[in-house]
Parts: sequence; structure tokens; C-alpha cells
Amino acid sequence: MQTNEVQRCWWLLPGFLEVARRDGVETFDCLELGCSAGLNLLWDRYGYAYAAGSWPPDPASCSLQLAGEERGGRVPAELLGLRPVVRSRVGVDLAPPDLRTDEGVRLLKSFVWADQAERLARLDAAVAVWRDDPPEVVVGDVLDELPALLARGPSLVWSTAALSYLPSERQRAVRELVAESGVPFVEGWVPADGSHDYYGLFVDGREVAHAEFHGAWLDWRA
Repeated sequence: MQTNEVQRCWWLLPGFLEVARRDGVETFDCLELGCSAGLNLLWDRYGYAYAAGSWPPDPASCSLQLAGEERGGRVPAELLGLRPVVRSRVGVDLAPPDLRTDEGVRLLKSFVWADQAERLARLDAAVAVWRDDPPEVVVGDVLDELPALLARGPSLVWSTAALSYLPSERQRAVRELVAESGVPFVEGWVPADGSHDYYGLFVDGREVAHAEFHGAWLDWRA
């Protein structure tokens, strides 16, 4: 499965900012598990709009703008005022599409429903950002590659949907390795209420939000 939905960054960002607030982090070394082509590794190069403000301060300077519906709880202005910077970024995926080729782009587009013009346009914009400065993507199994990737010293690890495609014992092994490393882990997973209609957004096992699977809406609950 290669759904690299960049709109998910709209609900990942508040999770990352919560890590920055909680731990006083000003610089992130990022690691994404199951990153597909790596579009979401470039989250800091996109512009974001929320009810309480924008991120970064001048999102118009970003070629790709992300926004959605805030249901119930809203992302606090306190979080949006934080400005952590990305020092390094790396992802791991079993078979990442190569977006330097038209074939790789077509592969990603094949996982988007043909009538969803907005998603396809967002994907084109994200590919342009990717091609300007591609992130490093390690080709391999997430669990097999994880020890070496953690040895690089990341300060932020995340996964959106990838772990759900692993057998349960390998899911547990991934989470145990990340927990043992002490690196903050942001994850989209089954929410605490057990619903299968949306994700729970978790920061080190603490649910901070509910979010639509592809990023259309967010209910901030922290």
C-alpha cells in the first residue's frame, strides 16, 4: 500500500509541536516509519492554517498550503507559536516509489480515487517540493532497519498508517524498540474509544486528538 497522503501532515504537525512544547525541543532529527516516497518527511516545508493561527508565520511563502476542519477541540495558539526546525530527516519503506520518475508519480496517483481532484492536485504540489530537495529514504523492512536508524539518534519518530500492515508481533516489536530508545513517538492508530471511523493521534501513547484518516478534520483533545 503506497497511500502517501500529505494532508495527514495537517494533523501530524500539532503532534510534533506538542513534543516540542513538552520537551522543550527546538531542533528535530526526524525518522518516519513506513514513509512511502517520503512526502510527509517534508512537513516543515508546507504551510498550515488553523482556527487559532497559521504555521509558519508566513505560510504564503510555502508552495503547498494545508488546511482542514477543526471539530470540537482546536489546536491551541500556544502550540502554533512554536518554531522547531528540522536538522535531518530519514524514512524507511519496503518499496518506496521513486518520484524522480514519472512512473513513480503515477504509482502514487494510482492509490488516489480518480474523482478526487483536490487530492491529486495536492499530490502534484508535494511532488514538486520533494523534487526540489528529496529526503533520504532507506529501502527495507521497518523492523529490520529500525535498530540502525535509531542508532543515528533521531529526536522524533512517527508513523501514520504503516504499522497496521505489519503482523501484530512485529507491531509490538517496533513499538518496544522505539520505547526503549526513549525517542518521542507520534502515531496515528486506533483511538482509545475503539472507533474504526477515524484515527487517534498519540504522542508516546497519550491520545491528543482524533483525526479523519486522510486529514480532512481534526478534534484536538490534549
